[in-house]
Amino acid sequence: MGWFIGIAVVVLICAAIWDAADKKKLLKALEASLRSGTDFTLSQHVVGCDLKTGIALDESRGKLCLMTRSGAQFTLRMIEMRDIVSAELFQDGDSVTKTMRSSQLGGALIGGLAFGGVGAIVGGLSGQTRTSTKIKQIALRIVANDPSSPLHDVTFMNTEQKKDGIVYTTAMKNARHWHGILEILIKRADAEMKASQPAAAAPQAAATVASAGSVADELEKLASLRDAGILTDDEFNTQKSKLLART
Repeated sequence: MGWFIGIAVVVLICAAIWDAADKKKLLKALEASLRSGTDFTLSQHVVGCDLKTGIALDESRGKLCLMTRSGAQFTLRMIEMRDIVSAELFQDGDSVTKTMRSSQLGGALIGGLAFGGVGAIVGGLSGQTRTSTKIKQIALRIVANDPSSPLHDVTFMNTEQKKDGIVYTTAMKNARHWHGILEILIKRADAEMKASQPAAAAPQAAATVASAGSVADELEKLASLRDAGILTDDEFNTQKSKLLART
């Protein structure tokens, strides 16, 4: 019996070493792919515990790279921070925390796509809180403004662990870190959108007011000339039509 346990331990150790080496190899290949592009500067990144999906951040440009792995190759999808509709952290399928765009576009996409069952997280998106001393899965879901592929899930833990254990604590800390990054990007995009709207509307509104004031002044002058007998009614109407045609 002792020799069987010994073999099992050796196998587990070898598997862990192989998994670590495989992950290190994949991360190096991923970093090389990201840095090869001229429009993306890698600030930080994370790959899920299943090595199937990940996220990379270009902090200087506010860009996000959503990574999906097939074999040893990664598919990289770049999105702007304004295209992040929501970010939600799940624990065994229950929502822990969620941040979403305040725009109408974000609300429409979340209502129509996020709960459509695509790439559903284990346990479902119930939103109900279950009391347990053990957790099996921690995952982060990103909803992007991309109808062809709106959902991107990254799994940070996928084996049952005690809540007070180091594996769970580390995985949750990492997941919260990335949710925090996404929350910053979402709020920054909302702030930029709100700041740009008044700036764009103000010149147009000012021009409209100025134009309206100018026309009113000219009409008042024409009316004064007509009342003084300098302009006939026909001349007044002709000048009035020309003035209004310019607005």
